[in-house]
Amino acid sequence: MTIDRGAAQRAIDLFVGRGQLDRVDAATPEAARTCLDRARKRMSAVVVLIEAEHWESAFTTAYDAYRTSADAVVLLMGYRVPAVKGAHRIATDVAHAALKHDTDVFGPVSSDRFRSGRHESEYFDPDKPVEKSEGDARWAASLASTALVAVAAAVD
Repeated sequence: MTIDRGAAQRAIDLFVGRGQLDRVDAATPEAARTCLDRARKRMSAVVVLIEAEHWESAFTTAYDAYRTSADAVVLLMGYRVPAVKGAHRIATDVAHAALKHDTDVFGPVSSDRFRSGRHESEYFDPDKPVEKSEGDARWAASLASTALVAVAAAVD
């Protein structure tokens, strides 16, 4: 898996221009690997949650692993996403730009569906309650696992 540094840099420049990304001197390949290790640990928790049939928790934890994998790509490029509105989308947009020639795992269709599903779980709406199913949890785990493999191939 190779990183398209030109495409990633164009996405980064857009977000830097909006004040939505910070240049970080400590954002090294080692920092990216550490971030990816955090994503791996979250995926370990997803397996346990699925075995325990905690579908909603498995879904949101898989989302965290997915997003953290995207953060590792941002770090590899020398940046970090601060706590700004749309931070998760920024990370996945940069990861998509960087990896789109090899995988669509961070593409807008998958990442928007994932983000929306996580939003439904995290911000409960009693007028529109949504329960996650086993299928939802397994889809989330599969997408997060694919993201981890793709990012690991580029980072490790």
